[in-house]
Amino acid sequence: MGLEGYHEIVSAGIGVAAKNEEIYDHCEQFLLAGTDIIIGYMNPLSAEFIHPLFEASGKTLIVLDSGYHFPAFSEKLSNAWFISLQGSLCTRVITQKAIEDGFRNFAFTCSFYDAGYRPSYLYAAAAEEKGGSIVFNHITPLKRSEFTLKPLMEFLEKKQETAVLATFCGDMAEDFFGGSRDMADYCHVYGIGFTSDETWLGKIPYPGYEWTAAIAWSRNLKIPENENFVNIMDGLKYGKANLFSLLGWEAAQLVGLENTEFDEMSIKSPRGKIYMNPESGFSEAEVYYATVSKDEHTGNCLLKDIQESSVTEAEREGLQKNMEYIRTIETNTWFNAYACLES
Repeated sequence: MGLEGYHEIVSAGIGVAAKNEEIYDHCEQFLLAGTDIIIGYMNPLSAEFIHPLFEASGKTLIVLDSGYHFPAFSEKLSNAWFISLQGSLCTRVITQKAIEDGFRNFAFTCSFYDAGYRPSYLYAAAAEEKGGSIVFNHITPLKRSEFTLKPLMEFLEKKQETAVLATFCGDMAEDFFGGSRDMADYCHVYGIGFTSDETWLGKIPYPGYEWTAAIAWSRNLKIPENENFVNIMDGLKYGKANLFSLLGWEAAQLVGLENTEFDEMSIKSPRGKIYMNPESGFSEAEVYYATVSKDEHTGNCLLKDIQESSVTEAEREGLQKNMEYIRTIETNTWFNAYACLES
């Protein structure tokens, strides 16, 4: 953006981010040193914990957010804005797609790791709201050495009219699709963002069946902003254009705006137009449908047929109601699950 001489960027490591107090201490040190804007990849619970620092100092917090957590707060945080990959919205959108495709009975499957995030709740809530139901639940064990899809496969063999709602990320997605080859003749799978992350899909052998995903972004989106992003990032190193660098890119676009009051701001991102909702402080953007298919050159997976999903206002309102419901009951969720992974 040509702003190198205007901005100075400093950073701090926070380990596995398992302690809000540690994040708070680093932010406090930055603010005391005169930092104007702090950008952090964290969940909304951590953002709420450190927000008093920004409220007291009048400085800005930009949160890079996967959308896989729910915020505990209902009122907007005055000095915080969230750039979200909308993982929870993608969950509702892909459930709607499965309903439109004629399915009403669903088997839910995920890894032990992914079970600690909100898609595991949203799949069930959205399915029931839309006239369907989860008729089978399957969570793979924590230890990869104990990984098995046998219970799921045995159920689907008997109930082949059942569609699968899945959430696996990273090497756990690789385990799932590698283990689901035997289901190719009767498998109807629907998935979301990190399950269909292109960085990992390119490493995963095609399982023998196509499946449908709701995603925030693809490197193959045919818009000028995305082509520019992919060319620049992959020019540094192939694969640098990914979901995480996308969030950083969008944060830089916000920082580059002359006005740091981000309410109602919009930017032209590599994933299309992003609008900052002034009532929530969370970004809103399009969600895309994509088909996971076979790369004939490598034999692995790729995304194709990427198209806008036309997210309705009713869908966003439905998500808001899901969040409000969770605030009224006792629930748990991962704070940071990376420390539990064998891999």
